[in-house]
Amino acid sequence: ELKLGPGERLYAEGEPSHAPFVVLDGVLRVTLDAHGRSRLVDLVGRGDVLGTAALEGVAHAESVHAAERGAVVALVDLRGTLEQRGPRQELVAALVRQMERSRQLADDLGLPMGARICRILARLAERLGEPVAGPDGSRWRHLPFNLTHDDVALMAGCARVTATRVLGDLKEAGVLGGNRGDYALVPEALEEAADRYVWEVI
Repeated sequence: ELKLGPGERLYAEGEPSHAPFVVLDGVLRVTLDAHGRSRLVDLVGRGDVLGTAALEGVAHAESVHAAERGAVVALVDLRGTLEQRGPRQELVAALVRQMERSRQLADDLGLPMGARICRILARLAERLGEPVAGPDGSRWRHLPFNLTHDDVALMAGCARVTATRVLGDLKEAGVLGGNRGDYALVPEALEEAADRYVWEVI
């Protein structure tokens, strides 16, 4: 088991991969280097699998750092893990969830940018958010890590000014609260907002 402090690196793009990791706690940032700039491509949490390059014996294709804090376990005895039914099923289920998330991100590419950002935020809130009581009884979820406008822009593939505008619209609509990266959201309301952005284009 490895514990990571704020911003601490688990591994870097291009480094040899020795074992996959399962996230036990916290949130970790997955980034890729593109044209000399680090691009945030995913945020992962409890139960997610990292370092899958080890399954093929190739170098890591991404870099991973803890957002605020994190804890992972290295599957150094991968063969032993796969021979045990329970751990094997958990590993396969985690990989299937990640494939589904990748498919959803690919599906989002055809959406208007506002809808794409809403869906990204809704999924982050569902996967990584902590339940909190909303002022009107609605089901809010607080993101236990700092999420900047730049982060949202990088994940959505848009300009920062676009992400700032959409986040401002969502705050005015009452489905996103907080500021300076400390946010709480209403997943169901974000999905409804995504539909409205789509209808505006249609």
